[in-house]
Amino acid sequence: MSTRTEHTHQVTQIEVVLEASYTNFTHAFESLLGRMPVEALSGLPSLSAQGAREQLASYVGPLDFTLFQKLDHGAIVTALVGRPCRATTYVFGNALIAVEMTRHVARAGLYVPLRLFVEAIDEDRVRITYDLPSSLMAEFGSPEVNDVARGLDEKVTRILDETSKVADQGRRG
Repeated sequence: MSTRTEHTHQVTQIEVVLEASYTNFTHAFESLLGRMPVEALSGLPSLSAQGAREQLASYVGPLDFTLFQKLDHGAIVTALVGRPCRATTYVFGNALIAVEMTRHVARAGLYVPLRLFVEAIDEDRVRITYDLPSSLMAEFGSPEVNDVARGLDEKVTRILDETSKVADQGRRG
């Protein structure tokens, strides 16, 4: 016998429009993210907890995030619709931060890593859209998860602020 439960909760979606070209913004954002090979997680169970922490920390960029996946939606729209489109979804996060939530509520793993959508509005402007991590995690009703998620809110704001600065330097440079 199976059971299905439905819940409705409110999520805060953030949209930021920046004066930056798509190329400058995406290059700047990616430059601030660490990289992790897809197969890296499969070897973690054979390591000590400290060894696993050290390995995961080695994949983190200067602002505490790792790029897990990059999806080029613009290529799909351009190819199938015939309309030029520059848009990318980034799947990014920090496994060491995620485990601070999933250790309390495993279902928090539904929302980490995070997702961020970037689209060119015109040649010199991009729109960034993402769901506020604390609003995604609020449904679990865990003070521990909520505390970590609020910290993620701040980290996402920080990386976007820094990305904007780096992109602006690219525009002037």
